Amino acid sequence: MEDVYNVDRNSRSNSHKKSEFSITNQLANFEKLRISALTKAAEISPLVTEVTIGPNTPNKRQEFQDQKPLITATKEGENLIEDRIREDLRYTLIMKEYETKLQKTTEDSFIELIEKMISKRIEFMGKYWEAQSEQCERRALDRRNRKLQMLKQQQENDNLSLLERAKLDEQNTQVVNKQTIENMNKILEEQNKATARFAAIMDSHTKICICYNEISNLIQTEQMGKTICDKYINTINTVVGNINVLLELCKSNAITEKEVKQADILSLNIDNVRNKIIEDLQEMKRQELLRKQKELEQEARKKKELEEKEAEKAKIKNTDTILTHNTVIQHTKKVKPTFYSPVNYSYYEELRTFLEQYEAQYKELLENINLKKFRFDCQKAVNTPVNALSSVSGHHMKDKYEKLFKLLKGDRVQVFDTYVTATQHPQGLFYCTALLAKKIVQQGDRLVSSNPEAAFPLAAIAVALWSQFPIFGKLLEANFHKQCPYLVPMFLPQKEGQTDKEFYLSRGYTYNEDGVVEKQDKFLKRISGIFQLHCAIWIAKTPKFLNTQNPHSLRFGWQWLASFVNLKPEPDISATLLHDFFTICGNDFFKYYSEQFRKIIKLVSTDYLAILQNIDEGGPKTRLEVFLQDVLKSGHIAPPSGLLQLSSW
Repeated sequence: MEDVYNVDRNSRSNSHKKSEFSITNQLANFEKLRISALTKAAEISPLVTEVTIGPNTPNKRQEFQDQKPLITATKEGENLIEDRIREDLRYTLIMKEYETKLQKTTEDSFIELIEKMISKRIEFMGKYWEAQSEQCERRALDRRNRKLQMLKQQQENDNLSLLERAKLDEQNTQVVNKQTIENMNKILEEQNKATARFAAIMDSHTKICICYNEISNLIQTEQMGKTICDKYINTINTVVGNINVLLELCKSNAITEKEVKQADILSLNIDNVRNKIIEDLQEMKRQELLRKQKELEQEARKKKELEEKEAEKAKIKNTDTILTHNTVIQHTKKVKPTFYSPVNYSYYEELRTFLEQYEAQYKELLENINLKKFRFDCQKAVNTPVNALSSVSGHHMKDKYEKLFKLLKGDRVQVFDTYVTATQHPQGLFYCTALLAKKIVQQGDRLVSSNPEAAFPLAAIAVALWSQFPIFGKLLEANFHKQCPYLVPMFLPQKEGQTDKEFYLSRGYTYNEDGVVEKQDKFLKRISGIFQLHCAIWIAKTPKFLNTQNPHSLRFGWQWLASFVNLKPEPDISATLLHDFFTICGNDFFKYYSEQFRKIIKLVSTDYLAILQNIDEGGPKTRLEVFLQDVLKSGHIAPPSGLLQLSSW
């Protein structure tokens, strides 16, 4: 920067010297101009009578005359030419004096102008050099920034070199420690495998415990459970003994894949034993039910034959006898209407007792205030998939089934942002199972009654779970009988001393908060929804991935139909339920029972409707009559609307 300022000062000195040299030259020119002007003035002075410029103007001349009167007076007689010359000379001297003053004034003005020009130039040059200095400073700053950037880049290059050297060192270290890491990974892999084997064995142990508990419940709840379980007791004991041996091996960390496979086989064995016990129980119940029905049918047949013989004998003996009014009344009293089958009523009482005993198993869970959140989580785990269930796709239905299956199995289930495990409480599994059975039956009242097509996905899920959890199926059937006694079937009469409210409740009616019984149309719609859901269960097919049959299939629907048409018809409800049954189950019954089902159709359309004609003139009876006439004409019944296809899921 000092060099820049020195250059600036030298430049200014040179500029000042040049300015002084040019001013001197200009003054010399002015002097030449002055002499030339005086010479020309002297030459033309004889020819000019008056002065036109300068101090010799007429006004100035008068002033001079006034000042020198004595000179003019004293020299009047002198030669005019001499006077003229002297006067011109005097004027020339005076003009020279004025010219000298003018020159001095002009020089001062010119010098002042030159000084101003010099000062302006100095000021301009100052600003110029100030701008030049600023530009130099900027350039110096730019050079400094570029230098810093170059230093930074050099430093970064040095850092990259260091990083590369570090990477090279790291690679060398990795090469050196590679064998150690591989050994550690092998150790960790072995530990993970051991942990997975232990978890698999514990999972098999849990499955065995669940199956064992279900078998124990069957022994306690079923009358013939102990008798059937005695056939499989050796297998059960073998499974339990072997799984205990495997658990001891787990403590010593001496388990291999062989032990894991053994545990899995043991869980499958006890699961098969449980299924066989359930099948044997169902078969024994079915055989017992058929035996009782045959006995009742034989007794009824014998009684009927005996009555016919007695009636024939009475006709022969009393051909001309006319029965009196009292005899007719007595005969009427002896022939009582049929309200239910003794076998069906016995099964109804059995389910009712079972439901009460099962609900008592989680009574403590319901009464414990501290378990309110757990109960709420269980309700969400049940209600969420059931409420969202629809036949939109097979994937959707399978997803809802798997969530409910895991819940009833005791596995952890995710509901929104909450994880629920029913086995967190000893009574949690009982509570969730009973809650799910009750929820599905309630969907018949709340959903199917207004949307009949919703019955089929509900029925499919119910049957799939029923095939895997027989206890759940029994609870489901108990809740159906409780909500809709016409599924037993039975028409309970009003007993002596029984209030109207008790009687209506036994028939399936409900009461509001004001104690008023529900209206007939609402009652028919609600009961019809529950009944349609049960009909959908009779014809439902289990999904292919379960490879099992419907545990409550068509034959149970046939038993209900045979029992129902043998009961004394009731207004409205009898025609409504028969119409629902034929609409939903008719197509399948035509396929499987063919000619027998045609006979039932003809029987209902003739004899049954003839009896119903005397007590019912409402819309349900007319709708049933028209429907049966169409069936007899066409010879078939169309599948119900919304029925799931076999390939749905």
